[in-house]
Amino acid sequence: MKHKLLFISLLFLIIIGINAQEEDKHEANIRPFQVTFITPLGTNGTEAPRIINNFSFNILAGYNGGVDGFELGGFLNLANDYVKGFQIGGFGNITGGNSEAGQIAGFMNINGGEVEGFQGSGFINIAGGRTEAVQIGGFTNISGALEGVQVSGFGNIAKETNGVQAAGFGNIAEQSEGVQISGFMNVTGDMTGVQVAGFLNRTSNMDGVQGGGFLNIAEKVKGVQIAGFINICDTIDGIPIAPLSIVKRGGYRRFEFWGNETFFMNASFKIGLRYFYTVFTLGFKPVESDFNTGIAFGVGTNIELDKDKSIDIEAHSYAMNRYFWENWNYNYLNQLRVSFNYHIAEHFSIFAGPSFNILVADIIDYADEIAPSWAFTIADRKDSIRGWFGFNLGMKF
Repeated sequence: MKHKLLFISLLFLIIIGINAQEEDKHEANIRPFQVTFITPLGTNGTEAPRIINNFSFNILAGYNGGVDGFELGGFLNLANDYVKGFQIGGFGNITGGNSEAGQIAGFMNINGGEVEGFQGSGFINIAGGRTEAVQIGGFTNISGALEGVQVSGFGNIAKETNGVQAAGFGNIAEQSEGVQISGFMNVTGDMTGVQVAGFLNRTSNMDGVQGGGFLNIAEKVKGVQIAGFINICDTIDGIPIAPLSIVKRGGYRRFEFWGNETFFMNASFKIGLRYFYTVFTLGFKPVESDFNTGIAFGVGTNIELDKDKSIDIEAHSYAMNRYFWENWNYNYLNQLRVSFNYHIAEHFSIFAGPSFNILVADIIDYADEIAPSWAFTIADRKDSIRGWFGFNLGMKF
């Protein structure tokens, strides 16, 4: 029964504080000191919502006009108008108007107006208006226009940001300038600055750097996208760096079929931008009763010479073995190649060019099988290392 009465009393304080804010704040006067058990059981009695206090002590919960100095509450501090100075609440601080103060609470800080200063709570900080402050919440921070810092264990939400958002899980903003850092995701409209997320970054227009552990998504990008797996954007004035970068307009996508002295048949897919793309390749070479396979990843750039000619400069790394389904041993072929392209049609070219190859094989016999007869031996100890110059010939679509 006592707990129910306490809860009802606190709920009543919050409700009357919200309803009485506008009608009482202009009638407030200032007093140097007040002590309250639970409003109206205190030195200011029923007049408490109309009085600004320089020093306020609420044993359990107090509802006052405001604070211009210092307020301490065992459970809850509730200010009808503004707070200047410092507030400490065992459970929470609730302010109807603006706050130019430091606020510390075990659970929550809630402000209906603008906030300048500091908010620190075990669970949540809320600022209804413009926030020029540092918000540190154990779970979340919510703000209007933020100019400052939000740090939370789970998430930060702001209408606009000009500063830093750092969260264990995610940050959300309609528009952002500054830095967003999160363990999982950052989501915003237009972004100017840096986004770093453990999994996902999502923006409309990005001017700066996106760094996503798995995925970056944007409409227009001016800057750099770096992802652990995939970048997606409509257009980009900059560079996307990831195993897979999809640029919807102005992107570079090509299929190639080609052969060389190591793998007689290769199929490659290139994706990204003309001046920086990634390459995925599958190679095949029959040998007597067996066959060798290689899976390669590479990066490259295409340099236009004129409308009919261009040059590809690429670096590839193959993982190799007999058959495709066996356990893969320590056999790697690293290749640097230059290809001269002649464009016969808009989506058809033929190419040829030299390559330089370094093979690292786990056994000498396999190195002898893969490397051509003119290869030179670099080392034949625990691993066999061979090098040679080669040649590539193919067609591109």
